[in-house]
Amino acid sequence: MSRIIIFYLLGLMSLCGVSPLYAATLIQIFSAKTPDSSELANHLTQHITDDIQVVITPTLEAKADLLIVLNKDYIDKLPKERPPALFVLPQPLAIELQKKDSALYWTPSLAMQLALIKAMLPATNRIGMLVGVDSEDQSWLRMFKQYAKEQGVDVVLQTVDKGRIGRQVSDLAVSTDVLLAQPDINIYNRETIRFILLAAYRQNKALIGPSLAFVNAGALATLYASANSVNQDISQRVSYFLAQKKLPNAGRVKKMELGINAQVAKSLGLPVFNSEELQTKIHVEELPIWP
Repeated sequence: MSRIIIFYLLGLMSLCGVSPLYAATLIQIFSAKTPDSSELANHLTQHITDDIQVVITPTLEAKADLLIVLNKDYIDKLPKERPPALFVLPQPLAIELQKKDSALYWTPSLAMQLALIKAMLPATNRIGMLVGVDSEDQSWLRMFKQYAKEQGVDVVLQTVDKGRIGRQVSDLAVSTDVLLAQPDINIYNRETIRFILLAAYRQNKALIGPSLAFVNAGALATLYASANSVNQDISQRVSYFLAQKKLPNAGRVKKMELGINAQVAKSLGLPVFNSEELQTKIHVEELPIWP
């Protein structure tokens, strides 16, 4: 009898235009509407079986249950009182995550890029890296130096002077076997990449990373996460949130792909690389996600 009454009440609420007692989980992509954010929204609605509603807007929705932040420029716009947030960023930043927050980083760890270097250029003993003046970046990179040393590779850090970046890259290339670029737009951007690649090439040295765009521009190779891999990992984290009522720990995108510039390899006198064989040697899934 009680079940009949419940069904009757639900039907009556529907006829009167009153919402049922439950509501879809509101997931807000805290961003302007862009091709990337729209693609993510479509991916979430297609791959998550729970009852969700996905909206894209750069202003906080009062009823949002979970925020997904795709751009560091929007971090400062977040109020202190807000729902849990999943930050999807290229790499760790000096941001203060609340206890309920999490992060997903979509660039490969430096440990992964080191594994790529050792697979492609096994005779490498010294790696050169340009770094910014930020002390936290230096601290992060010191962790990598220690990790690389345990792998038998020395890392030489050069603090960037933007007025002398071409000369600095040349000097760094002379004293090392290969250059490794991290995803720092203050160093590697449209204004500097031409000078960096030319300076490395003149010394017959390869540049590894930091993205597929740089490989297309003249870097030798990089590991990278495709947009689909990033969206899959976001979807898994949202599903975890829906099931556990909390976000998982911060981490990196699990699946990394390999990009190689065959023309650059030929120009540097390197052998023809087989992508499948290299990925077998690297074992990305077994490598530490930090540093």
